[in-house]
Amino acid sequence: MFELKDYQKKALAALDTFFGKLRAMGLEAAWQYCAPVQEKNGQTWQAQYDTSVLGDIPAVCIRIPTGGGKTFLAAHAVAKVGKSFRDTAAPVTLWLVPSDAIRSQTLASLTTPRHPCRAALTEHFGDRVGACALDDLPTVGPQEVGQSAILIVATIQSFNVRDKSIRTVYSFDESLAPHFQGLTPQTEARLDRVTGADIAVQPYLSSADLGRVKASLANWLTLHQPIVVVDEAHNNRTDQAFRTLRDLHPACLIELTATPVTGSNVLFHVGAQALAREDMIKLPIVLIEHPTGWQDAVRDAIL
Repeated sequence: MFELKDYQKKALAALDTFFGKLRAMGLEAAWQYCAPVQEKNGQTWQAQYDTSVLGDIPAVCIRIPTGGGKTFLAAHAVAKVGKSFRDTAAPVTLWLVPSDAIRSQTLASLTTPRHPCRAALTEHFGDRVGACALDDLPTVGPQEVGQSAILIVATIQSFNVRDKSIRTVYSFDESLAPHFQGLTPQTEARLDRVTGADIAVQPYLSSADLGRVKASLANWLTLHQPIVVVDEAHNNRTDQAFRTLRDLHPACLIELTATPVTGSNVLFHVGAQALAREDMIKLPIVLIEHPTGWQDAVRDAIL
């Protein structure tokens, strides 16, 4: 078994505590209880929670250096947050990555037997777990939801568009229709419906479908209010990206990045020294001062 590093255990404990308090106390009180204290020039203060991008949707960030095992950590975090916040042993998770190359790599790590990331999922869920690409979501049957942990790996670009009629993820897909039976009015209110723009690009729809709840990949996710994991989150912090995420009505969002930007609610920070203590950094690291000035140093670094 691939063991969690000490800093990974502490990061998971921070997530577990925050989401447990969130469920019991609400967002503001949970953040005040859990937010790290910052210190500079002898002054200490607690970071304020930023609601400007996702409103009341809980969104926190684990700051972890490159090479710190973000995917392995996130695989464990899905189970932790599923239990402490969603009260389920079979959560739905949308796992967003910045590129197709990383999507393929992440999906392989979550599906390959004996891979540490797959082993992490198996440790928590046993055989009741499935990971798939967004395009393969129609193969997931209604009976699997709530019985197995379901992880959908995709890029933010799959959702990030102003005109929803031109993206497959927002298109009507009849194979998903069984998931949308017996909905309550409260649930239906969150879901997109068929519009004239949809009929224009999907000729098998007719005017009789106008206003019908759209059986789409995006609506499937909205229906199940997933835990959203965002890898390398700083690459996706645009207004359009976060409007996209808000539209999916996720239960919560967990960012994992080495370089959080303004607005990231950093719940736990892993320093480089923590990785060094766990032999996660190839040593020695040798630094020298460039003798002829910073311009030459930048040029040589690029070369």
